[in-house]
Amino acid sequence: MGNVDERLVAEARQAQEQLIHAERDTEVARAEFHRAVRRLALANSSPQDIAAALGLSDRQVHEIVRAGADKPDTDLACTFCARPQSRVRKLIAGPGTYICDACVELAAGVVSSGSAAGTQLGPVHAVPEQNGGVRCRFCDKHRDQVTGMAAMPPESGGKISGPAAICVECLSLCAEIIAEELA
Repeated sequence: MGNVDERLVAEARQAQEQLIHAERDTEVARAEFHRAVRRLALANSSPQDIAAALGLSDRQVHEIVRAGADKPDTDLACTFCARPQSRVRKLIAGPGTYICDACVELAAGVVSSGSAAGTQLGPVHAVPEQNGGVRCRFCDKHRDQVTGMAAMPPESGGKISGPAAICVECLSLCAEIIAEELA
């Protein structure tokens, strides 16, 4: 890498990983908070009472509730198979992407076997190591940063890097979430 200090590059990569995880955690926490505020509103709590209880302005509560009305949870669907949230046991959200319990299992099988498997939207493939630029849609890690990844080709065909891609680390986390829910 020319005159770049390898130790400093390693530190920068580690800081970058921490930032990626912190941003993902923030996005998930924000979504959970907004869902909780919307549930309060659906339970017939007044916006003023919600605002006072949570230290928000009436306007903030109104915006959160209104945003939820514009995009109800029933519109959410698995990015890998298109099944809506109402037709799966568990739908796990990432930044702008979703995976259902069945596709977690399917993707894990694809990664471990190396064989493609089909969904309603098309085939899911194991991403070869040489496709290092493909990113997990859940944690944003590149293929060359993880031991395995499953992805769908983009709709136009070609390289495996479509809207649905998940690394083995995120698959493992999803499997833990699903197991916890069923326990």
